[in-house]
Amino acid sequence: MESFDASWLAELCGMLPRVLRGLVLSAGGERHAPETARWPQAAAPFPDLLALANAALTQREPRCEERRPRPGAPAGSLCLAVPFALRSGATRVVALEVAEAKETEAAAWIERLRTGMAWHEALLRRETARARLAKLLEILGTGLGQPRLRDALTAVATALASQLGCERVSIGVPQRGGMRVEALSHSAGFEPRAALLRDLAAAMDEACDQDAPVAHPAPAGAPPRVDRAHEALLQRHGAGAVWSVPLAAEGELVGALTCELPAGASLEPRSLRQSEELAGLLGPLVALHRAAEAPGLERLRRLAAAKLGWLTTREGHWAVSIAAALCVLVAATPGAHRVRADAQLEGRIQRAVVAGIDGYLVQVEAHPGDVVARGQLLARLDDRDLQVEQRQWAGRLEQIRQEQRGALASHDRSQLRILAARAAQADAQLQLIEANLARTRLVAPLDGAIVRGDLRQLLGSPVQKGQVLLEVAPLDGYRVVLEVDERDVAFVAQGQPGKLVLPALPGDALSFTVDRVTPVAVVSDGENRFRVEARLEQPAASLRPGMEGVARIEAGRRARIWIWTHALIDWLRVGLWSWLP
Repeated sequence: MESFDASWLAELCGMLPRVLRGLVLSAGGERHAPETARWPQAAAPFPDLLALANAALTQREPRCEERRPRPGAPAGSLCLAVPFALRSGATRVVALEVAEAKETEAAAWIERLRTGMAWHEALLRRETARARLAKLLEILGTGLGQPRLRDALTAVATALASQLGCERVSIGVPQRGGMRVEALSHSAGFEPRAALLRDLAAAMDEACDQDAPVAHPAPAGAPPRVDRAHEALLQRHGAGAVWSVPLAAEGELVGALTCELPAGASLEPRSLRQSEELAGLLGPLVALHRAAEAPGLERLRRLAAAKLGWLTTREGHWAVSIAAALCVLVAATPGAHRVRADAQLEGRIQRAVVAGIDGYLVQVEAHPGDVVARGQLLARLDDRDLQVEQRQWAGRLEQIRQEQRGALASHDRSQLRILAARAAQADAQLQLIEANLARTRLVAPLDGAIVRGDLRQLLGSPVQKGQVLLEVAPLDGYRVVLEVDERDVAFVAQGQPGKLVLPALPGDALSFTVDRVTPVAVVSDGENRFRVEARLEQPAASLRPGMEGVARIEAGRRARIWIWTHALIDWLRVGLWSWLP
């Protein structure tokens, strides 16, 4: 742990600016903690930082002190120490000296240390998990080199007993009537009828029957389990604690693992967790060895059972005959003929938002999928040139009006008529500019949702007058557009009912009625499909234009055998027609 803290502290001090010294203390709950890392490593001890860190540990809060100028920090420095409580229950105190820093900067440096400690804890958890996995693989590796199942399990049990400090570890495999102890730690051979083995097998059966780990005495917080066999094993053979874990491979029970601690010892959650993790790796190893050591006839029987199952029995033959008769009966009865089609929701009407003038897009306030209200600003075109032109014409109009007042004062009627015409022209030009300024604001024409037009990538781009920028569809009216395969379009007619299921509402089947079968064909995924329009009976409030789903149209009732086979028969007819002379 000290080498880990030292490496982390060196990385942290190298990334942070102006750090002169660093120190890490590790505590398990005591008031004063030992030093685990120092930076620079070759430097002499830092008694001042150590005292500050211990003070922070005692008070359980950050401490900081300003230091006067000294060699190495002529502009003064800031020393701070911050305690951190880790999830494991331990405490770390990180102390740093930062050059050219004031006490007003302490909050920022404390936040940096908190970020660094979060990084430290994440790396520490990863290293701990890696070390635990390495130990498990090391234990499992002791059995991989053994040719026989018993030798492999004995090696694994012995290694696990040494790792967890167990008095005995036993591994069993299933047989008819219950579990059989296959291997004991530190024992190459044993008497299969011994009372200890019967008690061990009973404990394994107890865990396998519940399909969960069973421990006695149970650790704090563990779910309640039936542990009578474990209690009997503990009382008869003097163990301090005992627990069993089932072994499984591909969902099938292949064995069980039982661990016993010496008298006076108590079960730690870490030991139970480590044995469960090993059980997850040991199950496939047991399954592979058992499959490899099974006799030839047994392996053949398993293969036949997997392929044929109960069909090889007399009852299976009767079941097949009855099932075949039922299939013929069902095939002859009429059923609902449904035509499947891909479907998409469209708005009953769609309004386009177009550019009223030539210009540049400078603002976008709405995107596809947004629900907008009538008159809401959707986008805006650049109006700076129009505003300049508006001010020019407004100034020109004001100038003309001043000239009109002068001509009126001098009673110059001819000049008044000329100025009146010029004023009317300027006013008309000004109204045109104001109308164009209004067209720079693109607003929603109705209440609804934007179904097409993503303008985020067009900011700053020129748009032309009449160019369609957005499309808005109302949310109170929809139509369903179906794409029916040309092989099934002959079965679809106006007025037929159907059901529509959308991925957004998988639990609700929406009813619709076919309104129109259009002669418009489209090519989709290499198939020719016809467009069919339908109306929803009761639209849901959560529907949005553009949703896609799968629809089924009720096309009448026919014999089920025809429903199942007509597509294949039609395909064969077309194929024969194209190949026969």
